[in-house]
Amino acid sequence: MKLNGEQNKSVFNGVMLGYLVLILHVLLMIGLGVTVVVIKGIYDFRWLIIIAGIALIGGSGYYFYQYFREHKQRLHDLMSDPAFNNRTLEISLMGGMATVRLGHKDDSIRLIQENSEPEVKQLETAKSTQIKELSELTRMLDDKLITREEFLQLKKEIL
Repeated sequence: MKLNGEQNKSVFNGVMLGYLVLILHVLLMIGLGVTVVVIKGIYDFRWLIIIAGIALIGGSGYYFYQYFREHKQRLHDLMSDPAFNNRTLEISLMGGMATVRLGHKDDSIRLIQENSEPEVKQLETAKSTQIKELSELTRMLDDKLITREEFLQLKKEIL
């Protein structure tokens, strides 16, 4: 399926938006870590840290809301793009401790490659090749494509 320029732009904007969300979360974690080191303790200033974290998350959420509103887009429009059709978008942070999954309404995960086991290819033995040729000759004899004499002569050559 070929995508036109507008669809490519919307997919690119969606991917960049995802990267921006990821970068803001990383900056949030770095900021909280620096705050803990500078203040020398979570216990005494835990409420300040929680309020600052909520403010940062709320501010980034408001920024994205304004961005979507300014460009007259909705998250549903982004997810209905043909590039995301029948796919799930999953954003995992902190080693999977925080995960957001967008896309399918069912819980089954669809893999990109259905056959996960590699196909094993083996060389044919001479005996298996003979059996195949004899089977083909028998089929040809049954379908009356060759005569009985031709069948016996070819059988001798194969064996």
